[in-house]
Amino acid sequence: MTGDGGSGIGTGAQPLVPEPDPGTGGGTDPDADPDPDNLYTSELEDASEDLRVDEMTFDPDTGELVFNELPFDSDKAVAGANVYAKDTGLSAILNPGGTGFDAYRNTAGPSGTSQYFAVFRRSPSGFSQVGAVGTDRYLSFGFGGAAAQRLEGSGALPKGTDSYVFTGEYAAVRTVVVDGSPDTEIQYVSGLARIEVDVEDPDISGAVEGVIVSREFFDANGVNIAALSGADFLSLATAEINFDTWTINSSDASAIRSDGEVTQTGTWSGLFAGPDGEEVVGIVVIEGQGPVGIDPATGEFLTEDVRETGGFIATRP
Repeated sequence: MTGDGGSGIGTGAQPLVPEPDPGTGGGTDPDADPDPDNLYTSELEDASEDLRVDEMTFDPDTGELVFNELPFDSDKAVAGANVYAKDTGLSAILNPGGTGFDAYRNTAGPSGTSQYFAVFRRSPSGFSQVGAVGTDRYLSFGFGGAAAQRLEGSGALPKGTDSYVFTGEYAAVRTVVVDGSPDTEIQYVSGLARIEVDVEDPDISGAVEGVIVSREFFDANGVNIAALSGADFLSLATAEINFDTWTINSSDASAIRSDGEVTQTGTWSGLFAGPDGEEVVGIVVIEGQGPVGIDPATGEFLTEDVRETGGFIATRP
């Protein structure tokens, strides 16, 4: 809910509680030397200050997922700090084959509540992992973020081939700011990723681009929003490769509706993983007037202000 004196889109405005000061730190520090094996939304070009995630860890033995730097996502008296647990029922809906993304919730926040929603996947090879998180705690998008991590190998692709095609899976959390409502809503998205790579042209930087298609939408309880099936696709604009670190520089991302209208814009980035660049893992953030349903009277899309925070893992043959 915004107004002349209210909170803007992408801030942490919350009813009854003064808005937390997100401080500084959006965007990329040109003097910083980030770990090339870890990519966070806070490092993307023109990153919103409330995309705060700056660390993500996962323990495969316990199944515990941890995001760092998100206010009010833990209560040490109830559970460990910043711990997220797998939602088995919702994961079965989003990931019916059992090999893709799972859904997670923070174990406990203030007073034992849970108001953060996440998707996460570690690749079957163990070469990479990716996660994204959002919240319905605030009047607007609130805090969140995503992380892509290289766990093994340099990510360097073999020199014998000049181009590669990677295919895989995508998942995201959508925070929907409902016009006229005091609450925001959470939705989930699943999709298929196709990433194309040319390591020789342009000569110095190479090129990477892709799409996210076959997108399915779900409410916070995992109920499929059938009217939105295939409502749009994501275009990941051409990005350059840093061959020193085998990372992918930030580039534009857009949601393009089935009628051709660009409805949301943002940024994507990624990195290669594995001893021979077997995987590419990436993160995406887009914002704008996204489809949330269909008007039964007109058949037109119903739209609201939406932030989608997601990630993908794709592999090559």
